[in-house]
Amino acid sequence: MKKFGLITILIVSLGILDGCAAAVVGGVAAGATTGAAVATDPRSGGGVVDDQKLRGSVKDALDAMIPGNSIEVTSYSQKVLLTGQVISEDNKVKAEKVAGEVPGVKKVYDYITVGASQSTGQSSKDAYLTSAVKSKLLVTKGVSSNDVKVVTTDSVVYLMGMVDPYQAKKMTKAASGVDGVKKVVSLFEYVSE
Repeated sequence: MKKFGLITILIVSLGILDGCAAAVVGGVAAGATTGAAVATDPRSGGGVVDDQKLRGSVKDALDAMIPGNSIEVTSYSQKVLLTGQVISEDNKVKAEKVAGEVPGVKKVYDYITVGASQSTGQSSKDAYLTSAVKSKLLVTKGVSSNDVKVVTTDSVVYLMGMVDPYQAKKMTKAASGVDGVKKVVSLFEYVSE
């Protein structure tokens, strides 16, 4: 348990320092981050960049059609995850439709809830849970934490990535074991073992 705590502190510290470097270096840091992501990600280099662009295109479309929304967009292999909150069921339906109409989107996972935007405290807790899950995956034998994207909203953890069924089961179990996680939603693309 002591090892897990130290790893969590290290990862959080690196995340904070990485943010400082990005603020100072700007575009160079963004390019380096993309390069690091490509080197360790099971998607092709073009796939990683395409997903980054797709995420931006979907977010821009949602912001134009549903002003003032609290929707977070994640893209992995052209599959888009929508999380966050909107003020009405109509906006939820509209968000899924708008996201699905963006060129390049293959599938939309709509996990938006209807209600008030989450508090800053909850957002901080979600950021902590994401780091804790990533740390747990880092030390879980038989899986590669580079193969999964972790997103947390309202203490619900969403896992996206390209993994085999064995890895999916281990990753889901590991994420479920993190204190404070309400539920784990696995949105994996399965590859052969």
